[in-house]
Amino acid sequence: MVEEIKTRSGIDLLVERREIAGGIEISLRMKNGKDCILHWGLALDEHAPWQIPPQSLWPEGSTAFGEGALQTPFTRHNNEGRIIIRLNKDLNFHILNFALFFPKEGSWDNNRGKNYRIRIKPPARKGPPPAQVLEEELKGREVLFKDVYGLDPDHRLAVALSREDGRYRLNLLTDMAGPLLLHWGVAIHGRNEWLLPPSSMHPPKTEVFDGKAAETPFVLHEGLNRLVLEFREEDAPMGIPFVLRHSGTGRWIKNRGRDFYIPVAGQKEIPLSQLAEEIIRAEMGNHSWTLMHRFNLCHDLIENVRSDVEGLALLFVWLRFSAIRQLVWQRNYNTKPRELTHSQDRLTLKLADVYISEPASRELIRLMMTTVGRGGEGQRIRDEILHIMHRHHIKEVAGRFLEEWHQKLHNNATPDDSVICEAYLNFLKSDGDLELFYRTLEAGGVTKERLEGFERPIKSQPDFIPNLKEALIHDFQEYLKLLKSVHSGTDLESAINAAGYLLDAEASEMLEFIWKHKDNSKTELVDLLDRITRVRRILNRLLSTEKDNVRVRDILYLDLALEEFMRVTVERNIHSRMEVNQFVELVGPVLENIRFSYDNDDFSGCFREWERLKGVYSYSRDWALHAKAVLDRVGRAIGVFIDHYYRLLQPGAELLGKAFQADSWAITLFSEEIVRGRPAFVLSMLLRYLDPVLRKKAKLGNWQVISQGQGVGRVETVEALRAVQGKSFDKPTVIIADKVSGDEEPPEGVTAVITPDAVDLVSHVAVRARNSRLLFAICYDRKNLERLKSLRGRFLNFAVDTSGDVVFEEVSGEMVTAPPRVKIEFIKIARPEFTAYAIHSRDFREGLVGGKSLNLTRLQGKLPDWIHLPASVALPFGIFEKVLVLDRNSGIAQRYRELVSRLDGNPEEILAETRKTLLGLEAPEELPTALRGVMEDAGLGWPEAWDDAWMCIKRVWASRWNERAYLSRKARGIPDEDLFMAVLIQQVVEAEYSFVIHTDNPFTGDSDELYAEVVLGLGETLVGNYPGRALGFTCKKTGSEPQLLSYPGKSIGLFGGGLIFRSDSNGEDLSGYAGAGLYDSVMLVPPREVPLDYTEELLVWDENFRKELLTRITNVGVMVEKAIGSPQDIEGAYAGGRYYVVQTRPQV
Repeated sequence: MVEEIKTRSGIDLLVERREIAGGIEISLRMKNGKDCILHWGLALDEHAPWQIPPQSLWPEGSTAFGEGALQTPFTRHNNEGRIIIRLNKDLNFHILNFALFFPKEGSWDNNRGKNYRIRIKPPARKGPPPAQVLEEELKGREVLFKDVYGLDPDHRLAVALSREDGRYRLNLLTDMAGPLLLHWGVAIHGRNEWLLPPSSMHPPKTEVFDGKAAETPFVLHEGLNRLVLEFREEDAPMGIPFVLRHSGTGRWIKNRGRDFYIPVAGQKEIPLSQLAEEIIRAEMGNHSWTLMHRFNLCHDLIENVRSDVEGLALLFVWLRFSAIRQLVWQRNYNTKPRELTHSQDRLTLKLADVYISEPASRELIRLMMTTVGRGGEGQRIRDEILHIMHRHHIKEVAGRFLEEWHQKLHNNATPDDSVICEAYLNFLKSDGDLELFYRTLEAGGVTKERLEGFERPIKSQPDFIPNLKEALIHDFQEYLKLLKSVHSGTDLESAINAAGYLLDAEASEMLEFIWKHKDNSKTELVDLLDRITRVRRILNRLLSTEKDNVRVRDILYLDLALEEFMRVTVERNIHSRMEVNQFVELVGPVLENIRFSYDNDDFSGCFREWERLKGVYSYSRDWALHAKAVLDRVGRAIGVFIDHYYRLLQPGAELLGKAFQADSWAITLFSEEIVRGRPAFVLSMLLRYLDPVLRKKAKLGNWQVISQGQGVGRVETVEALRAVQGKSFDKPTVIIADKVSGDEEPPEGVTAVITPDAVDLVSHVAVRARNSRLLFAICYDRKNLERLKSLRGRFLNFAVDTSGDVVFEEVSGEMVTAPPRVKIEFIKIARPEFTAYAIHSRDFREGLVGGKSLNLTRLQGKLPDWIHLPASVALPFGIFEKVLVLDRNSGIAQRYRELVSRLDGNPEEILAETRKTLLGLEAPEELPTALRGVMEDAGLGWPEAWDDAWMCIKRVWASRWNERAYLSRKARGIPDEDLFMAVLIQQVVEAEYSFVIHTDNPFTGDSDELYAEVVLGLGETLVGNYPGRALGFTCKKTGSEPQLLSYPGKSIGLFGGGLIFRSDSNGEDLSGYAGAGLYDSVMLVPPREVPLDYTEELLVWDENFRKELLTRITNVGVMVEKAIGSPQDIEGAYAGGRYYVVQTRPQV
């Protein structure tokens, strides 16, 4: 068997596999003359770690590279490089992974981090499909939950929860071989909880793992790995979270990066968690209570939640309410300063200890440390105030400010004392300005009433003594440093002094510069940020290896102080007159500072791309267009960050805040105030300044019109368009929606949808808007959007002007009439007569298949040979109906008819139940035989697991009852019983790039110009409206150069291959009604989600490559339109130098 692999470095590798005596021989040949080394290893499967074969099998010249890879040079034979690898049959490896290394250039080609892969042999299926076996075993039982998970392209896990005679039974079956362990826990109060299961639930041979999880081995039986958990109904948890561990390879197997979760008994309602109850009981009683008691209790509680993110979040919320004075700092107890600092010392060292041992908890540990002072020399607080008074002969007599403060400090020193000291210093410096004194107190959160309400109240006003002014200023400045060192861990000066012993000369020199220039307005902001960032790099390197909790605490406080100083410095200077290039310079350092404490794929990818883009700064239209794409993605990442904090903190803030009787503002704005104190807020400020500037330079305008129309109606505002899906408006309505997910069905009566959310031109909602001739537009201007929202309830008339912007004016409600319903040409067909279970593409014709299949057939023989069409077969109309009436499906058919008859009652729930019911259909025995013959005739490979393919077919049929499809048919008068669903089966093109072409520009209506969008990977990120914009361009059909409108900014790329089962009904791809996205297409092997990094992407950085690709895509559009004879919406792909058309439909 010979395979050609086209590498990204331009080398074509010919790979030949052949059986030899006792094994297999793999020959790799390359015609390129470069010196090249094959960096390779073997693996059990696509996810397993690399391993090397026994040394006796190493090709000549091979050397080991670490423990998992070999490096073998290509040897020259007749002007080509060659490597021959021989492997024994008894080696249980299925995959050969490799990358190429070019020693002269010192460069690598690792397929953009994905490596290249040669399949040595197909993995042997050890038993029957697990889903099929499980189905048989469940007959006659009450099944509460059932699902099948793809563990990798070759293996499945079937899971079912059943109940019988008061006991639960969880069955797990998988065809993954080898020593497999279920690593599991229980959730009692919330889905995200993971607790050690009680021993009463443990099956035989279960062991406790690290005190937090149970591990139970699977047992091999009849070719499948099996496991059963049984437990009593009264012991049933809310759910069971788990992952799999292959003890042979050490591989952890998750559900697409997350834990598997099986719901069992539902959430058990409890008023408060045990942790919250303990906190509230301590805070709200009448017993003695101070900051010291609070810190000591927190120290003790941490041990129970050190790896529990939700528990730590609740502790942070508690400490934060304390820090913002929503909880008492003293009640019926006198705390000596040394006692308070001792409690601070214990707590902060405990936090540092958790930081070291629990990486997943570090984000919350950092937040908690901002609410607690470092501790330190508490006794000096009492001593020094007395020394100052004695040094200046200030008498300790009642009725004097300094004596009252002195008594308060002895009685209960708190962070209020730092504010009092600052206010007193301002009073002294201003020659006794009492108004400034109280204003400073108020700004620091200490009101006059709070002063007078201390257990040792401060009621007297300070005295100004002119001859002591300078001496007192000196002494109290030093005293303020002492107070801050104890109470404010993130005070920059205190943090530098505390951590200075840990730093080398370079870091110390940079800190000296930062401190010296912190208030110097003439210092370049970029220079200051550069040094802050460089010091924080050093600190974060230290934190990654340091194991001593004292040193970690000191490093953390310095890092937090620098982070806070960076935020304050940028906020303080951002409003001054700055040039565009200065804003551009600031984005990178701020982004990097965010990543020190919170990172995700968007932030990291954007940081690398921005740094490269900053290096070629030109402030041209093209540069602005590229910068806009990066910053749009940054904006989405900030949104994710804000949502993350809200989900993490706000529930706890609501819970504890109400119990604490905190001020309403402190509860409502809790998460928002935390976000405002993070570097992400600074970044959002930079974006707010840059966005309009870049938009203007890139000539993007304030609007993007997705669907042309003239919308008139009453303005309604909603948070998400989905909130009004299925609703019918009796008067013409304009919807202003903050969020649009892309798969909604615009409600009846809506004439226009305006949103700030990015929407792909081929998303379901966009296609539907064009079907309905309603105005659908994205508004990028914040002021315009706020103005529209302020007009809620008023009647507005919207139109698109000649420049492509949306204009609107207020009109009288009496002039507004309901929009006419758009008529569609739905062709009612007779109930199809059975001819065959499956048909080849040459047999496609009207009445048997839908427009999706027919349109591809119409292209056969009409396109140049460089444009390829995927091989196709179909299950024609009527097969679903035939399967439904089989005797074996009689019970399902009866339930199905009953559900459909009740759809007008509660459609959302009934539709979901209808889809679930159809997934239980059994196939006639003749169907797989017939389908296999047709697929082999068409050159399509037969799937190894028929039950998986059958499930895909059923999911396509069931998608006729998606909510959006049901609502769309209802709105357009298509009777449910007149809809028939064929299933088009094709080979997935393993796309490097996917594209959608509209052969008439939908924005301008120009029929001489097409518009197209391109994404990396499979096209589902386009049609599914995944976050971010695609690369967009226009091009005249007469042969001019493509004009770039947007750079790609999608966060996720989908990659994969195998078979795809596409919906193909008589209710889509109609004239004036595309129907795209109404019904589901299902891949046999779910695609891989890959976070995208455009830093080295040719489409972005190589102008010649991009021009060639876009020109060829333009030619595809022109050729297809010519072949069909009318404007088209075309979906296509590029892979391995070849162009494919996978779908085409009439453009709407």
